[in-house]
Amino acid sequence: MAERIRGVNLSGWFIPEPWVTPSLFAATGAANEVELQQAMGPTVYNERLRQHYETFISEFDFSRMAAIGFNAVRLPVPWYVFGSQDDSLAYIPAVDYIDRAMEWAGKYGMKVLIDLATVPGGQGDSNESPTTPETAADWHSTTNGRTVALKVLGRLAERYGTDDALLGLELLDSPIMSVRRGLFNVTSGIPSHYLRNYYRDAYELVRAHMSEDKMVVFSDSGHPEMWKRFMSGSQYKNVYMDLHLYHYRDDTAIDITSPKGISQAVARNRRLIKTAQSCGFPVIVGEWSAAAVMSSSTVTPEGRDAYERVFVSSELASFAGAAGWFFQTWKTEKRIPSWDARVALAPLERAMID
Repeated sequence: MAERIRGVNLSGWFIPEPWVTPSLFAATGAANEVELQQAMGPTVYNERLRQHYETFISEFDFSRMAAIGFNAVRLPVPWYVFGSQDDSLAYIPAVDYIDRAMEWAGKYGMKVLIDLATVPGGQGDSNESPTTPETAADWHSTTNGRTVALKVLGRLAERYGTDDALLGLELLDSPIMSVRRGLFNVTSGIPSHYLRNYYRDAYELVRAHMSEDKMVVFSDSGHPEMWKRFMSGSQYKNVYMDLHLYHYRDDTAIDITSPKGISQAVARNRRLIKTAQSCGFPVIVGEWSAAAVMSSSTVTPEGRDAYERVFVSSELASFAGAAGWFFQTWKTEKRIPSWDARVALAPLERAMID
C-alpha cells in the first residue's frame, strides 16, 4: 500500500469484549466470549451474537470513517471465524459479515487488515499485565492449536487473497513470547522458536493465495529487538512488524499532565519503532490509544480534553517513522474517551490525521 496507513481497529465486532460492548455481558458475570457462551448457553449466545454481528458495525460506520480521513481498518477475527462445534461450545460463522466489511471498504476506498486474534488454548496477550487471566498462553502446548490456526489463515487467504480491498493478513495478534531473563530464568509464554516456525509456515500458506502486494504482518510480542535475522531471505516479500504502543499501565504508564511525561512517551514510541526497523522490517503501529495517567486530581474535564489532544497529536507525530497506524478502537458502546476514535480523534483537524 503506497499510501500511508491511517486506520482504526474494529475491536469487539467478531470477538465480544466487555469494555467495547458491556450490554452483551450485562448480568452474566462473564469476562470473555467463552465464559459468555457458558453463561448463556450455545443457543441464546449464538442468537445474541448473530444480532450483534448484524448491528454493531454497518455501512454507515465505513462511510463515517472514510469521511473523517481513515483509509484502513484492522479487523480482529477469532479462530472460529468459519464456525466451529465441539462437545461443549458451538460458534456461528462470521465470514458473511467479513464479506460485507470488504465490500463496504471497497466502496469507500478503504483497505482491510484481517488479524487472527484468538487461537485454541489461548496465546496470551502481550498488551496485558501479567496478573490478568488473559495472559495464559497455552496454544503452543495444545494438540491441534497450531493446525487450527494455520488452517484458518489458509482459508482466509483463499477467500480474500485476491480482493482489492484486502490490505493483508496478520498471522497472530499479540502473543506472549517467553524471553530469557539472565542466565537461568526464562519468562512464561510461547517459546520464540515456536513463534518463528509458525510465522514461516503461515507465510508460505497465505502467500499461496495472496499476491506479493498484500502485506503479511507479525507481532513483535512486545520485544522488537528479538526479531533480528528473521525472515531475512529473499523469498519473504512485504513482511511487516506490528508494534502495539500503549502508555496507560504498569511500566509503560505515563503522566501526561507534564511536558516531561509526553516527551518520554514520544521518545519511547520512536525508540521502539527504530529498534523494529533495525531488524529489517517496515513497521505498523497496530494498536495505540489516548489512554494515559492523569496524576493531578484537580484536572477538569476540559483540562483532560486539552491534555489528551496534545498527547494524541504528539503520538501521531512519533509514528512518522512507521508505515502507518491503527487507533484502538473505532467505537465503544459507552463512547470511552481515550479508546473510542469517534471521541478521542474528533477534535483533531483532518490534516493532523492525514
